[in-house]
Amino acid sequence: MATESTIAAVASAPVEPVGHAGGGAKAPLSAWYGLFVLVMTTLFAFVDRQILNLVGPSLQTSLELTDFQIGMLQGLGLAIFASVASYPMGWLADRYGRRLLLAIGVACWSLATGISALQDSFGGLFLGTVGIAIGEAGVAPIIYAMIPDMFPERQRSTANFIFYGASLLGSGAGMAIGGAMLQWLSGPGPEVLSWFGDLDTWRIAMLLVAVPGPLFCLLVLTMPLGERGDRRPLQKGAGDGPALVGFVAYARSQWRTMACFFAVVLVMNIPLSSSLTWFPLALPRAFGADPTTIGVALGTAITIAALVGVILPGIVLKLWRRPVAEKPLRIVAMFTALAAVPTIFLPFATTPFQAYAVATTQGALGIAACALMPGLLQDLAPPHLRARVLAALTIATPLALAASPIAIGMVSSMIAGPRDILQAMTIVNLPSLIAAAVLISFARKPYASTVRAIRLHFSEEHT
Repeated sequence: MATESTIAAVASAPVEPVGHAGGGAKAPLSAWYGLFVLVMTTLFAFVDRQILNLVGPSLQTSLELTDFQIGMLQGLGLAIFASVASYPMGWLADRYGRRLLLAIGVACWSLATGISALQDSFGGLFLGTVGIAIGEAGVAPIIYAMIPDMFPERQRSTANFIFYGASLLGSGAGMAIGGAMLQWLSGPGPEVLSWFGDLDTWRIAMLLVAVPGPLFCLLVLTMPLGERGDRRPLQKGAGDGPALVGFVAYARSQWRTMACFFAVVLVMNIPLSSSLTWFPLALPRAFGADPTTIGVALGTAITIAALVGVILPGIVLKLWRRPVAEKPLRIVAMFTALAAVPTIFLPFATTPFQAYAVATTQGALGIAACALMPGLLQDLAPPHLRARVLAALTIATPLALAASPIAIGMVSSMIAGPRDILQAMTIVNLPSLIAAAVLISFARKPYASTVRAIRLHFSEEHT
């Protein structure tokens, strides 16, 4: 096991990422095809996940659900169970194949979405969202574990950037696609409605979202495994102790780093998830906006925020002349702190456009902060444990998705007036962003220590 004195002996060495072997090689065309499939699969996941947000007003009318029950569906149903299932999915992916587990996840969430569309009670809908959560639990850790399998170190950052940016655009596109579909279904009697008899529009929308599931399963199964493959165990080097070889040993020796980044991911995701969850309910209540138009408008706002957010970090990285090891985390802290500023103005918006402008500005700064996180988290994970480590760290994301809707729903229930949700969003999000900026400053030293420990224990021939 690496001791503190051993790690300190290499403390002066520059911190470099731990990545794929063959750093000078170029990825084959099949790797870029695989990246395309991952992007499209993630877009499908976003459409599937966000359709429940968009049909929220219809669900409340049809099933007589309260704000708190909507928060329970989004928080406890989707997020908590995704959190519970995340590590088992990561463990299975490392052991039996990341590609296989991703395909199984697609099948699971598609089937669960179709089943949810046929429910007539809160309990049945809640169980359906649990199935969706389990299927989507492994998407982020498995995909970010697959990218270093397919790309050599010199192209890994490029692949990460492309996937992160495309998945963010996919979030906006998913909202826009879902909103456009609801507008189409709410129009003057499209022919497709006759196929479903007397089903409610929200049920038809969820069924249509579930239909492409088998196609995406097949696409995932055609992806390349990568040069390393998924299941080859990483062995200890001569003279190395057991530290970092098994997940338990890794977690024990690097618990400070894992705790810091877990907390950072948790509090950073609380404000980023709130707009997707609550704007479809907040804007009709505050301004009388048409619910069928919100999906397209919010999707457009998210798309603009994503485009700005993925460009900003690259510009700042070039302009900020500081030691390489400190730049990414310092930039993350800066953008997180700046994202708190527009949050203050949300309750004072007088039109939907102003509310969208606030959401776009906050989203762009938050996305800029998050854009550097995938590479940082990959560097913290030994290659053979990558899906498990990423799953353990990104459990914080569904927990944030759980905490945000429930907290905002509870706060809004205690505030009178049509702007209750907008005020609740600021009350919950502002402290979260401030806490994230503070936590990031504490994460720099543990991060450097863990990367040095991984370099010490795992040489190039192991990766």
